[in-house]
Amino acid sequence: MQALLEIVPAWQFIAFAAVFGAMWGSFANVVIVRWPLEMSVVRPASHCISCKTPIRFYDNIPVLSYLLLRGKCRHCKASFSPRYMVVELALALLAVGVMRLTILNDPPSFQQGAAEFFIWFSFVWALVTLGMIDLETYLIPDAITYPGIVVGIAANAFILELGWMEPLIAAAGGFVVIRLLFIDGYKFLTGKPGMGEGDAKLMAMFGAFFGIKGAMFALFAGAFQGLIAGIVMVAVRRRGGGDSEPVFAEDDGDPDEDGEHETTQETRFRKAKIPFGPFLALGAIEYFFMGNAILDAYLDGIARLIGF
Repeated sequence: MQALLEIVPAWQFIAFAAVFGAMWGSFANVVIVRWPLEMSVVRPASHCISCKTPIRFYDNIPVLSYLLLRGKCRHCKASFSPRYMVVELALALLAVGVMRLTILNDPPSFQQGAAEFFIWFSFVWALVTLGMIDLETYLIPDAITYPGIVVGIAANAFILELGWMEPLIAAAGGFVVIRLLFIDGYKFLTGKPGMGEGDAKLMAMFGAFFGIKGAMFALFAGAFQGLIAGIVMVAVRRRGGGDSEPVFAEDDGDPDEDGEHETTQETRFRKAKIPFGPFLALGAIEYFFMGNAILDAYLDGIARLIGF
């Protein structure tokens, strides 16, 4: 691998990763928009939702086209969501990070490093995509989590370091724990599920890729960050004169007193719920990039505290 880096400079690998990630970020945006609408992610070609005009290739360059067009359609001037650029830029940066931890991290061979790059980038891509879908629709697509579980176990069995047994146990255990404690158990105590079944399947995918330690890290990191977001949201509600009901309860779509669903923007904010999936996904991404360093620092701090 070192010999290859003497021929191909590291910056070229990084540039490739950035372009590769941005391109897949563009496809992620297609999935984020079309999957909830049960539309094909292949056809029709990219087009403006407002005027239906097909988007030309030179207006569909990730990140760059959004900046040049100032986030608007060239034909009808309708505004595009900033999410398009955010997702493309995020996946470009994440791809660079994955590149640095795989191919540029002195693997046994280029083939091993390349295989790890594509495996882990696929995992990160799936997390960003399903996190954004959950954020907008409160749904985590089985079309991503089910294949993710299979890929994670197979990748560890043949390419990554965990083997097949621990990922299989972690995937099953992650699903069962979330299902029993945070869905069925919470519903038994409160009458409403605290998390969705999609969250349990997402935890199974974490177990398939990370094993037990990584899945637990993602769960606790996601829960902690979600708790902070929930506290902030409740505080904002109170300041605005709204209620302080839990923000992570499942949105059951109950009608109001008149038998109709409330739809005003004010009501949506006052009764807004925060999906848990994006925080779980964030916790998993954090574990991949710096989980071991965080755990080592935590254990070192505990050892210092108790005098070892």
